[in-house]
Amino acid sequence: MRVKVAVIGAGSMGMNHLRVLTDFDEERIQPVGVAEIHEPTLKRAMGRFHVAGYTDYRQMVEQTQPDLVTVVVPTHLHFEVASYLLNRGIHVLIEKPITSTIEEALTLIQLARLAGAKIAVGHIERFNPAVIEIKRRLVAGELGQIFHFHARRLGPFPPRIRDVGVTLDLATHDIDVMRYLADAEVERVYAETQCRLPSQYEDLLLGVLRFTNDAIGMLDVNWLTPTKVRELSITGEGGMYLVNYLTQDVYYYENDYTPTTWDALRSLTGVSEGTMTRLKIQKAEPLRLEYEDIINAIDDDALPTVSGEDGLAVLKVVQQLIESTRQNGRSRHQPPAAVKGEV
Repeated sequence: MRVKVAVIGAGSMGMNHLRVLTDFDEERIQPVGVAEIHEPTLKRAMGRFHVAGYTDYRQMVEQTQPDLVTVVVPTHLHFEVASYLLNRGIHVLIEKPITSTIEEALTLIQLARLAGAKIAVGHIERFNPAVIEIKRRLVAGELGQIFHFHARRLGPFPPRIRDVGVTLDLATHDIDVMRYLADAEVERVYAETQCRLPSQYEDLLLGVLRFTNDAIGMLDVNWLTPTKVRELSITGEGGMYLVNYLTQDVYYYENDYTPTTWDALRSLTGVSEGTMTRLKIQKAEPLRLEYEDIINAIDDDALPTVSGEDGLAVLKVVQQLIESTRQNGRSRHQPPAAVKGEV
């Protein structure tokens, strides 16, 4: 079955979606249009990818009749756009976060159920081959019980982001990955934030997550670091995985012990002297894998790997982190209610 796909939003991420879509075999995916209110941006997308362009997404939907629409607009517009599509029975791939508020996310999930449409949420790290391989190994029991996650997602400020802080824009990636790998929900959080750049939103987050299986997650996220870092470590009974999201490399440090007659050496080397292995990963572009997943879900009438419920669960954790910073008296994050109805 060939799936007709349209894109709403032709900014930086929207252009990535168009690039991937136009690279598919047209017997599988047919890009039918792009909608963008900023005409110079729209013309650039039309010229580069040779797709029909519209300044009004409603007109695009009426004229092209897509099966699936990718929503790549500012977060506070997610609900307006996605609800329009779902009310017409159109499947939706919506960039993370799913919406600005929990109430909006719940409404979208209900609309999808009533319409028999799919919602996939763009937590793209779930499709990183490194994460997929670690999940396979965790299920096989290689690491044993998970003790601790530590995510570092650092870099300079991206000018394209104006409507949310790092908690909603960046930390959502790692919250989703931790939930997925832990196979557990977050039951308690603590967070501290800072706002060092001229913005109403936080640009630094340090967060702690306690999962229902007793694993602990650490979030170290900012828009202040000159270099881009995307790393995750997972520590458990059997050792530690170290993941580089950018290069899709995974290292496994195995817990082991070698007897020695020189006891003083143990204070320098530590208790573990196991094998360090760089795992073999078949690398691939996560965005392409994300599209293959939602297309398969449509064909098979199955849930996408990252469903609307997954997006809702992540959003709930984000709201708890933001509330924690308010209780600590250090947050400058704008309350979600203030953006709920913006258009």
